[in-house]
Amino acid sequence: MTVALVAVSLSMFGCNKGSDGEATAAESEGAIGVAECDAYVKKMEAFLDGLPEEARAAREPGFKAMRQAWRDAAQAPGGKEGLAATCKENLANVPSK
Repeated sequence: MTVALVAVSLSMFGCNKGSDGEATAAESEGAIGVAECDAYVKKMEAFLDGLPEEARAAREPGFKAMRQAWRDAAQAPGGKEGLAATCKENLANVPSK
């Protein structure tokens, strides 16, 4: 529930791409651009990879939505600073295998 709430609240930040609309290198590679968030994504992907298919299928859509919301929020003015604390908290709560 917390993850969904964070994703929804972060999705309220507008995407602030350059005037030409091109994504940055970090976006095109899938990185968020905030060390804590990128560490969370890596750890969560490893966790999801270890789950049975049914469990992974249930969790993956929410994870992908949150990751995209974080990418969008990181592009907003001041977004990266606000994300660091959120991602750090989420990183501490990634379930173990």
